[in-house]
Amino acid sequence: MGDNQAELKPPVKSLGAHVYRQILPRLVCFVACGLAMFYMIMTFAHDSLAIDLPRSLQDLQELTTQLDVLRRAGWEKSLGLTFVFVSLYLWQQMFSMPGTVLLNLLAGHLYGVFVGTVWTAFLCALGSTIAYWVGLLVGEPLMQLAWFQQRIRTLQDQMERDRGLGLFWWLLFARLFPFSPYWLINLGSPFLNVPVQAFFWSTFYGVIPYNLVCTQAGQVLGELTSTADLLAPALMLKLCLVSFLTLIPIAWGKTLQNRLRSYLERQ
Repeated sequence: MGDNQAELKPPVKSLGAHVYRQILPRLVCFVACGLAMFYMIMTFAHDSLAIDLPRSLQDLQELTTQLDVLRRAGWEKSLGLTFVFVSLYLWQQMFSMPGTVLLNLLAGHLYGVFVGTVWTAFLCALGSTIAYWVGLLVGEPLMQLAWFQQRIRTLQDQMERDRGLGLFWWLLFARLFPFSPYWLINLGSPFLNVPVQAFFWSTFYGVIPYNLVCTQAGQVLGELTSTADLLAPALMLKLCLVSFLTLIPIAWGKTLQNRLRSYLERQ
C-alpha cells in the first residue's frame, strides 16, 4: 500500500497572497456551484411536482403522503420524483452536506428495504466518487494549509499501519467504522493516490449496513397511520431492532474492526 501513497509536501507556515488567490476563487466557485445546483433541483421539484422542503412534522407527514401519490401517478411523475431524489442524493454527497439519514429514510419508505438499500448505496458511492474528482480539482491549494495536511497525514499513517490488509479493505474499514469524517476521506483520497475503482466499491459496500438500518426505519415509519400505531407489538419489535442495530457500530465497532483485521491477516 505504501506505493499508493503520495508524498506530502511541507505545509506553508505563512500563507502569502498567492495562496489566498488560489484558494478563494476555487472556494467561491465551489460554494456558488453548490447553491446553484440546489436551487435548480428545488425549483424543478416545486414547479414540476409541487414539492417543498418540510419545515415541521406536519409538513413531513404531508410530504410522505404526497410522494406516495406521485409514485402512483404515472411514469412521468414517478420519473420526476426519481430525478429529484437522485439529484438531491448526489448533491448531498458531492458537497458533503448533512441529510443522508433523511434521504435514506425516504428511500426505505418509497422503494422498500432491499431496493432502497442497494439504490442509496450506489448513489452514495457515485456521489462520493464525484466528490473525489471535485477534491482533485479544487482541493490542491488546501494542501498548503497545515491543519488540512495534518489530517491527510493522519489518514496516511492509518493506511500505512494497516497496509498488510490491502488498500480496499482499509477503505472498507473507514466506511464501516468511520474514524475520520467522510468529507475528509472523499477530499483526501485523490492526494493519497487512492484508485477510483477501489474508492467506489469500498464506499458502496461500506455504507450498506448503515443504509440498511435507515431504510428499515423508513419502512417502519411508513407503517404509521396514527399515534396509536406506535403501540402495535410488531412495530415496537421493529423499532427495537432498528435501535439495536444502530448501536452496534458505537458499542462494538472497535472490537469488530480488530477481529476482522486479525481474520484477514491470517488469510
